[in-house]
Amino acid sequence: NGEPLARLNQLMRSMTGFGRGSVSDGNFSISIELKTVNNRFLDVNLRLGGELQALEPDLKRLIQDRLSRGRVDVNIQYDRSDEVVYELNRPLISGYLHAMKEMRSEFELGGDPDLNVVARLPNVLVTKRDELSEEFFAAARSAVSLALDDLELMRGKEGELLAQELSARLDDIEALLGPIEAESGNIRDEYSERLGKRI
Repeated sequence: NGEPLARLNQLMRSMTGFGRGSVSDGNFSISIELKTVNNRFLDVNLRLGGELQALEPDLKRLIQDRLSRGRVDVNIQYDRSDEVVYELNRPLISGYLHAMKEMRSEFELGGDPDLNVVARLPNVLVTKRDELSEEFFAAARSAVSLALDDLELMRGKEGELLAQELSARLDDIEALLGPIEAESGNIRDEYSERLGKRI
């Protein structure tokens, strides 16, 4: 009966898959990739940098609403074109100048710290950007939805291939049933004969 197999074709989804979704705007672009592998439970692996931490609950909820099983690795890449403002790392500069003053006094050295030397210190200038806008958060949610659509499409195609493979194997088994049933009557006689010889 082909009806159960047709239904199987519709229902089967591969556990492995990949999906990508991207959204861009004049001020930013965001791209989200999802990769899934088999797992008994749903395990969402979402590692976000500092300014993206606020996105985590929303993105996890969107993924949990659409997927029920599997390990999901989420990769987020984004660019922002808004203006970058630099801030001085005042404690670092102050500590450096204080140490230079002590060095000059203790070892009786001459000279003053140079601006170019101070400016080249690691982390003396730190970037400051405005907080992420609601438009950015909305774009991230849209990108995840697009990535989930892409993922489900791929998993559906993989599922169809698995269902076809399963169907082909079932057809092979069914084709072998006739010869096996035909031989089954002879097997009883052969076993009986063998047992008789042993006795």
